[in-house]
Amino acid sequence: MRLLDVGCGPGSITTGLGTRSVGIDRHPVAVPGVPVVGGDGAHLPFADASFHAVYANAVLQHVPDTAAVVSELRRVARPGAVVGVGDVDWDASLLHPGDPALDRGRGIQEALRAQGDVRVGRRLRGLLAAAGFERVEVAVTGNAVGTAGAVAGTAGFEAAWFEAPEVVAHVTALGLSDPDEMAAVAAAWHRWGQDPGACSAALWFTALAWAP
Repeated sequence: MRLLDVGCGPGSITTGLGTRSVGIDRHPVAVPGVPVVGGDGAHLPFADASFHAVYANAVLQHVPDTAAVVSELRRVARPGAVVGVGDVDWDASLLHPGDPALDRGRGIQEALRAQGDVRVGRRLRGLLAAAGFERVEVAVTGNAVGTAGAVAGTAGFEAAWFEAPEVVAHVTALGLSDPDEMAAVAAAWHRWGQDPGACSAALWFTALAWAP
């Protein structure tokens, strides 16, 4: 099977998809054993019906026109080809205990993603069907953060984002926040990480479909 991985990044998934895989990314990097080309998912540089399988993981949340990208996936898929798409839905998450500062932090992060859709997971089935794929199947998997080590790790990871000087300078320049607010959000994450009752959960959406 000739497989295309759209938005392949460093190829961490691509390398396990088979020896005839091809990767494409807007910022291509060398991936051992896998040819990678530079390009935009909405304008794939491949002929019609080029691939037996097409894959896009955590890509659609970042693009301004999800329908255009899915339409391109359909265009390069051969008759009978399978497509696999996975993505996020930020509304499908739980965080306990809640904190207004953490809610504000999520708002800042979403504002930085204005060109994408962080709730695209729920739309995968409709997007694939509208593009002409058939037998569209959606599945959801859950991920829980519920041990002391996992909670501390999540809190540290999230807090580090709000503490990073480059991030603080960027959101301040965009008028989305300021250093004091960013520090307050980071502090809220540290408090959350020390709470013995803290836990979180999120859902990940995946879809399979076939080209007619």
